[in-house]
Amino acid sequence: MGDGSTVLVVAALREELEAARVTALGGRQGGPGVSDWEERRADGDMPYLRGEYRTSGGGSLSVALARPVHMGGRATAPYVTGLVDRLRPACVVMCGVCAGNPHDTALGDVVVAEPVYEWDEGKVSSSGLAADQRQYRMQPRWVRVAQDLDPSALPSFGAASEEESLLWLLERLHRDHDPRTEPARGRYFPSGTWATRLDRWQTDGWITRDRNGAPRLTDAGAELVQRRLYDDVDGPQRLPFAVHVAPMASGSAVMADGRIWKRLGSMGVRKIAAVEMEGATIATIAHERRIPWLVAKGVMDHADAHKDDRYKHFAARASAEVLFALLDRLAADLAAPAGPPPPPPVVVRGPVTRKDTTLAGLDAVVSALLDLPVIQDGQQRRVVLDLLPRSISTQVPDHPTARLHVVALVRTCQRFPDGARALLDAVRTASGEGSPGLDALAAAIDNHWR
Repeated sequence: MGDGSTVLVVAALREELEAARVTALGGRQGGPGVSDWEERRADGDMPYLRGEYRTSGGGSLSVALARPVHMGGRATAPYVTGLVDRLRPACVVMCGVCAGNPHDTALGDVVVAEPVYEWDEGKVSSSGLAADQRQYRMQPRWVRVAQDLDPSALPSFGAASEEESLLWLLERLHRDHDPRTEPARGRYFPSGTWATRLDRWQTDGWITRDRNGAPRLTDAGAELVQRRLYDDVDGPQRLPFAVHVAPMASGSAVMADGRIWKRLGSMGVRKIAAVEMEGATIATIAHERRIPWLVAKGVMDHADAHKDDRYKHFAARASAEVLFALLDRLAADLAAPAGPPPPPPVVVRGPVTRKDTTLAGLDAVVSALLDLPVIQDGQQRRVVLDLLPRSISTQVPDHPTARLHVVALVRTCQRFPDGARALLDAVRTASGEGSPGLDALAAAIDNHWR
């Protein structure tokens, strides 16, 4: 395999990465997947696993699997940005766990983000948070592929037995939930089974019925479910889980407050299916690098008082299975060759000092930019700024003098590993391919960029 990767798969936690690593090893049994993982840069600052993923259609995807040392957007952003710039993948994707909205998701379900955004960005005042949402959406074809995915063929999927349906019902009653309104009810009670099962379990002594017919726990039923919850330290191995393609909100804190769902619903997006910490960061990086993204996360809790880790392992595994199943179906979209290799390192030749070289290089690039009509005009220059990645454009100081504004633009771009390519791409897009002066700018950047 070469140094480029078709797909960069990111996990936030060690357990999530391990679930993805094991899930992808289906190639050892002759099916889609990776036969072996190879450690890359194990002693470096950005280690990752590398494998060749054989698809069900006979093709292959070069996959890199990695995780930062801490969860959350702040730890994820520099790590993933560095890997994307180093590996130049065709897409960046993420699997892992999240909190799910109890009105729409059941524990173990998988949410594919569409769209994803940072929910806690904005302005905080005495009246609360005024949200400033920047929503990122998947490519329309990818959305359709995710919507059409049937999870019943995945290893973690298992139809519920009647005994599992009983335990599911008793647990809902133990939590004081109305089982009729639970999103998973139809998966545990196929059409026509609800009333007959309730009657039988009432006869067996697990439940009783009030005057309206609603089930209530008996002492025997309460004892059974409490024992089951206490003994179930490993969590479920198979579940009748569903895949939801729905809005996902990212934030900077782990949520354990059930009121978050109502709060999010009042902030502009009416129905939020999941809350987690890194999805918007992944989408932002992909958007700035102009590559597709995909985030699939399993529901391990509902961010409420009953939050625990009992479903964490299952949620991580199910999300990885969904992610790789989607990548298998999207393999044709990813067959295009990876982006161009990183530019070679700059070698300074001759006896000049670093300061003189840096100033000469800066002057050469600035002069080449100012020769372009799109840079000479202030309004058009703003268009170029808007085409830069937001992480760069927001850092460029304004100045009324054109030359000083361009100096600030170049100096800002030089602080970013991919700043030269980003600047050249933005200018080329604003000017139009083949515009006079672009070759001179590219040569100046190639010869003098620092």
